[in-house]
Amino acid sequence: MSNKTLVSFIAALFISVGANAGQIDGNAVLGSMLGAGVGSAVGSSAGGKDGAIIGGGVGGALGAALGSSKEPRRVDRGYYRDEHRRHHRERYEHRYGHDRD
Repeated sequence: MSNKTLVSFIAALFISVGANAGQIDGNAVLGSMLGAGVGSAVGSSAGGKDGAIIGGGVGGALGAALGSSKEPRRVDRGYYRDEHRRHHRERYEHRYGHDRD
C-alpha cells in the first residue's frame, strides 16, 4: 500500500469518526481495541501471521460486544413531537391560507 493511499485512508477514517462523535460508544471502542490486541497476541503465538489476523478480528469483535452498553439509547421524544406538530401546522396553513387560531 502506498503512502498516499494510507494517508487518505486514515484521513477518511478520522473524518467519519468526527462526524459521528456523539454516537460513539466509548466502552465498545475500548473493548474492541483491547480484544484485538489480545486476540492478535494469542493468534500470533498459535498460528503466526495468519493466526494473528484471525485472532485480532475475533478478539476485536468479542471485545466490542462485551464492552458495548447494554441499554438502548434514549431518544428525545419532545423534539420529534414538536417537529410533528410544526409539520402539520405548516400543512394546514399551506392548504387553508391561515393559521387555525
